[in-house]
Parts: sequence; C-alpha cells; structure tokens
Amino acid sequence: RSKYQRVASGELVARSTFDVYRDEGALHYVKTPCSDEDVRTRFYLHIFPTDGEELPVHRRLFGHDAKVFNFWKHALRFDDKCLASIALPHYDIARIETGPLLPGQSRERADDPGVLEAYRQAYQRVASGELVARSTFDVYRDERVLYYVKTPCSDEDVKTKFFLHIFPTDAKELSDHRWLSGYDNDDFFFCDRGLRFDDKCLAGIALPPYDIARIETGQFHFDSRGKRWKAQIFLDEPSKR
Repeated sequence: RSKYQRVASGELVARSTFDVYRDEGALHYVKTPCSDEDVRTRFYLHIFPTDGEELPVHRRLFGHDAKVFNFWKHALRFDDKCLASIALPHYDIARIETGPLLPGQSRERADDPGVLEAYRQAYQRVASGELVARSTFDVYRDERVLYYVKTPCSDEDVKTKFFLHIFPTDAKELSDHRWLSGYDNDDFFFCDRGLRFDDKCLAGIALPPYDIARIETGQFHFDSRGKRWKAQIFLDEPSKR
C-alpha cells in the first residue's frame, strides 16, 4: 500500500489500460480496479538506448532490447489494485515502448516501422554471415550470438519450442545444477526471442562467455516426443570473450 501511494504520486509516463510510472531504476505498471484477467496479462517492453553499443551483444543488431514479462510474476494485487515493477537497464535510454501482448503474439511488434526496418536490415546482415548449420531453420553464428533464420516462414513453423544445448570445453564452467548433465540448457519459444515478418523468421540467442566445444539445437514436435529437426554445431576455435 505504501509503495502504491509512492508510485502513484511519482512521474506518470504513460496513461492507458495500465498506467505506467517511472522512477530512476524501474517502470511501474499500475491499475485500479484490477481483475484476475488483468493479472494474467503479458507485456512487451522495448528499450532503445542512446548508444546502441550499450545493448547486450545479441541485441545490438536490432538497435533495441526486447523483453516479455508475465504481469503476475512481478505484481501484487491488493485492495482491488495491481502494481508490478520492472527494473530498467543502467544505460541512458532514448525511448521506451511497452504494452500488452495477445496470446501467442511475439514480443516484437511487426507493425512498428522502426522494429520492422531493424529486422529487415539484420536479416540481410545475418544471412551474409557465418552459416554453421543448415536445416529447417538455418543457423548462423556471429561471435557470441546464434541466429535462427527461415524463409519462407509460417505461423506453423514457430509454434513449437526450440531446444538449445551448449556443451562447454571445460565442464567446470557450468553452474552446479547443470554439471551432471554436462551442458547448459537454453530452450526457448520463438515468440520470446525473435520476429516473423515479410514471410521470414529471425531470432537471436546470446551464447555463454565460456569456450564452447559443441552445440545441439533444433525444435521439438508438438507432443514434445522427438524432434522436428536437429543440428549439431562443432566449434573448433576458442570463444571470443
């Protein structure tokens, strides 16, 4: 209750179904009255830095950071009110775009001209880079990033989960809970990592900073009992740190 009062008396930066407030380190999403349905809302958050080099390496090609969050994971509902707080990065921010996502909608907005143009340019650059696996999706590598590319690409192509298993040169680099398995697991849904546009698909995934021996990646069937496609990528050179 105290935090709600403090936030609601602060800097209002957007008024909509959810009002959005900002302080130095976070965005706060506020709604009253607030229902169970409101709490189930998923949001996208696009953050455009003043200096693109400040972005994580796997987002520099796109010119902005893109996040998705489930409101209930960050929120409290009380007194018929809702409040969720999302930490902002430490770099200088030029602008922010945020709003609710429909079920199955990508975290990126293909109807945003700036986002669409960034992905078109990124696609051209990625497709002229280092191809490390050819399959249903072609996989490219640019230093510490894997890019998944497909054309033509349909909604059906991106419905099921992707798997990404990363085997380090030295297993000691793994966290304690991954040591027994011998690899890092970074499985993902396409809608959380990329965009379908112009009958194309492109997603970018950051790789861990340690030296990598090999990567196994692909996509599950709808029943998760087997693989729609699978590729192995062997990396002969030490990673660039």
